[in-house]
Amino acid sequence: CNRAMNRAAKEDCSYRTAYQGVFRCSFDESGCYCKGKLNRSWIAQTAYLTLVFRGSGRGAKVLEDRFGNSLKNMVAVTDRHSAYFAIDFLNNQVCLAHLLRNLEYLNDIDKNQRWAQEVKSLLREAIHERNEKPAEMISAKSWLERLDGLLKKNLDHLRKEFNELKRGLIKCRNYIFNFSKTCYTI
Repeated sequence: CNRAMNRAAKEDCSYRTAYQGVFRCSFDESGCYCKGKLNRSWIAQTAYLTLVFRGSGRGAKVLEDRFGNSLKNMVAVTDRHSAYFAIDFLNNQVCLAHLLRNLEYLNDIDKNQRWAQEVKSLLREAIHERNEKPAEMISAKSWLERLDGLLKKNLDHLRKEFNELKRGLIKCRNYIFNFSKTCYTI
């Protein structure tokens, strides 16, 4: 186990060096009860290493205490939990898998609406283009314009969950297509 951890750490360091000290790290957290008390399990994952640890809460302080100044060199891939946006990361990228799951839920609860399907199609097209051109910088302008058009649509005739997701997307709009500015596949 120690040998594998050392090898992963070396590979992670060489990966960071190749990208001038910047690396992508995905974070997530979840609540779990242990002996009747709510605890938090955290996951931090790079291309080469996964760290699972217990935290005292779900706020930004947990990551700041654990990772310190190294957070400034990370592009954080996260869900839309507000604590992640309070941290001084190099940049944020909203986790598209989380968004696609949210959109799939909306498609399941109302099969006649088109809004969630259109947002989902936009995200899938963007992911496909990134994966087809992993070494290129891609302009997100057209994706953002399409997203803005979808976010302007009136969803009041749909269930409340649709407007809840729409408000969430508006808040994190600037972090949805950041993957277009870096060279990696999704």
